[in-house]
Amino acid sequence: MSRKRAGGKFSDFMGVAQPATEGAKGRRATKGKGIAKRDDPDYKQALAYVRRDTHRRVMARLAETEGEYSDLVEKLLTGWLEARK
Repeated sequence: MSRKRAGGKFSDFMGVAQPATEGAKGRRATKGKGIAKRDDPDYKQALAYVRRDTHRRVMARLAETEGEYSDLVEKLLTGWLEARK
């Protein structure tokens, strides 16, 4: 029979993790990239359904160019809006 450790099974990891660095306005920052988009009030998470094959191909191309999916979506949506002025 296994014995439970005092403090729980993750007690050995306490104090090991490094605290997040503080970005602008006290928000969490990602490694060398500034404020994470999830913490930036100028960004809103938006979900969409795309075909699996399309998603796979897009992600493969983004990996080749070191691009980000959210940047691509932002660019495409902004272009779509500009074309409809």
